[in-house]
Amino acid sequence: MLIIGARGHAIELLHAFENVWQPDTVAFYDDVTPNMPDKVFDSYPLLKSPREAADWLAMDCRFVLGVGGVKVRQMLARKFEALGGELTSALAATAMISRYASSLGPGLNVMQQALISPNAQVGEGTLLNTACSIHHDVVVGAFCEIAPGARLLGNVQVGDLCFVGANATVLPRVRLGNHVVVGAGAVVNQDVPDHTTVVGVPARPLASKR
Repeated sequence: MLIIGARGHAIELLHAFENVWQPDTVAFYDDVTPNMPDKVFDSYPLLKSPREAADWLAMDCRFVLGVGGVKVRQMLARKFEALGGELTSALAATAMISRYASSLGPGLNVMQQALISPNAQVGEGTLLNTACSIHHDVVVGAFCEIAPGARLLGNVQVGDLCFVGANATVLPRVRLGNHVVVGAGAVVNQDVPDHTTVVGVPARPLASKR
């Protein structure tokens, strides 16, 4: 398994899944951070070039996204697929995923104590962070990030490349367009159009700077 990233969320992934992934089958990848050691925690190889990544993926094609940021996650998914990788999901054992969930796309990160309720759909490459909740009949698009403690209540629809901040709540039947950002702690009670950032209680569009 190749974990894309070697800090922050990547380390949280290792913590969540180290009892599942054998140490001698896991490596990290980071080609942007200077002066990184050759191993993570003195145990896991750190790959630093596309050539090294391609060689690793030739032995084990699976990779997981260990970074946040919706656009970055999408870009890295395509980059490592082009190197021969297979975008793979990481589902924590303590996540509560209904057997009646309608559709879970490839390449998900579902962290500890996240909830996915019946008839929910989650798109490719999405990160459902610790203790967030996706309730019944919710649809979440591709390469979204739902931050810790955020709640998407019944029949919410979320477009692609959206970010919902920590402890935010999206109320039932609300629709978020594509590229929407919801601030931490916000309560969203009405639809949000594409490319809009909303904050506050109730959530309102963030005023643009002039």
